[in-house]
Amino acid sequence: MITGVAVYLGTRVGFALTPNGQPNSAFWPPNAILLAALLLSPRRVWWIFLVAMVPPHFVAQHQAGVPIWTAASWFLTNTTEALIGAFCITRLINPRTVFESVRGVSIFILFGVLIAPLATSFLDAAGVVLTGWGRGYVSLGAERFWTNALAELTIVPAIVLCVSNGGRWTKNAGLIQCCEAGLLGLSAVLATFLVFGFEPASPSTTPVLLFVPLALLMWATVRFGSGGLSLCLLAVSITAIWYVVNGREPFPSASVRQNVLALQILLCTVVLPLMFVSAFMTEARQAQESLRQMVCNFIKAQEQERARIGRELHDDINQRMALLAIELGQLQEHPSDVASRVQQIRQKTDEISRDVQSLSHDLHPSKLEYLGVVAGMRSWCNEFAERQGMEIDFETDVSSRISAEVGVCLFRVLQEALHNAAKHSGVKHIEVRLAERSHAVHLVVIDSGMGFDIEPAMLGKGLGLTSMRERVLLVDGTISIESKPMGGTTIRVCIPLDSAETSQCAAG
Repeated sequence: MITGVAVYLGTRVGFALTPNGQPNSAFWPPNAILLAALLLSPRRVWWIFLVAMVPPHFVAQHQAGVPIWTAASWFLTNTTEALIGAFCITRLINPRTVFESVRGVSIFILFGVLIAPLATSFLDAAGVVLTGWGRGYVSLGAERFWTNALAELTIVPAIVLCVSNGGRWTKNAGLIQCCEAGLLGLSAVLATFLVFGFEPASPSTTPVLLFVPLALLMWATVRFGSGGLSLCLLAVSITAIWYVVNGREPFPSASVRQNVLALQILLCTVVLPLMFVSAFMTEARQAQESLRQMVCNFIKAQEQERARIGRELHDDINQRMALLAIELGQLQEHPSDVASRVQQIRQKTDEISRDVQSLSHDLHPSKLEYLGVVAGMRSWCNEFAERQGMEIDFETDVSSRISAEVGVCLFRVLQEALHNAAKHSGVKHIEVRLAERSHAVHLVVIDSGMGFDIEPAMLGKGLGLTSMRERVLLVDGTISIESKPMGGTTIRVCIPLDSAETSQCAAG
């Protein structure tokens, strides 16, 4: 319903911004409105939006006096343009985050602003010419392309960002920021009104005045990101086009048709680099926030690890040592029991020694230094399996020497993967594969247990998966985690072997 009303109002706005005697509007919102609606909706319900678009489209076209066959051809091309853009964009990126990265903006511009309008604008022009609504196929197609491209650049980001982030913006916006946003919007409309609403003192000043709104667009980009840029550009575009269509021609020597085309090209070329700047700034802010969160998480992890070691020493090792001291004291009081109890005391001493050694290995994998990476990892797997009552199938074919940095990374990833499997998988058998392929070492850890949802786990407060990813990235490696509820978990790590440190000798 909302989309249908928006399409109807957008169509009426499009006809209101159509120069007298011209078949093409200077600004055509319906295509962009439909594209935004499709991007925000799952594909299985797209057909509902197409059906909802039929009544408002034909009612608005009839009210504007458009012949039925021309209206029908426009409906086909309008919906086709939106479908092409939405299908291509949603195949490559999450549409709700498309304007938050340089890659996303590139995909949107390529498919939503260039390919989809190019594929349908000349079909639009063909429908106009064949139904007798206009003449000049090539010029009509070119004008239609710029009309559609400008609408896509201004309307789609505004709708997608407002729907996706509007609640968060409203919640986080303070009084000063709201006042700044209001001042920016008012300044944008006022500046456009002053540039296009009055005759310049001299025709030679017109080209300079046309770039006055650029400063406000840059202000919107820096302070409010893609959302502020799109809303500010929408206000500037509609205001400027309104004046040009109604006789205020920035280039007096050109016709209204030429002035409209020049203004469309100007606005498109101005906004494109600003969209990339906004995306780059968004990525930088996200990276900064991610780094800050990572530092906080590592500090918390360090404190948690210290607390764990403290508990291990105080609640376990220290208590057992105290009991051992008591038993030794009792032995002094009853020397006759030495022969029968000394074996028990020796066994308890060995158990404490093994637990202290295990705690030491968790803190610093010394076995990697003395035994080598492969043998050290195999030994730790055997010890872990014995402690946890599990079976770990460890296989390897690595023959090259693995550097200490890469070895520690692999060992920590293996530790985290096995601890997670022991704690959450619910199975007693785990497969570990360490292989050498194409000058890289590959670690694969497989369990057939409970599994989990990867995205919530990566976004959660736990540090395990994030820590693994960051460790692997530090040595120029890649990591992939495949898991689903009741479907088991597979962790794959690939790290290139440093040729300067690689030699054909056994790694243990």
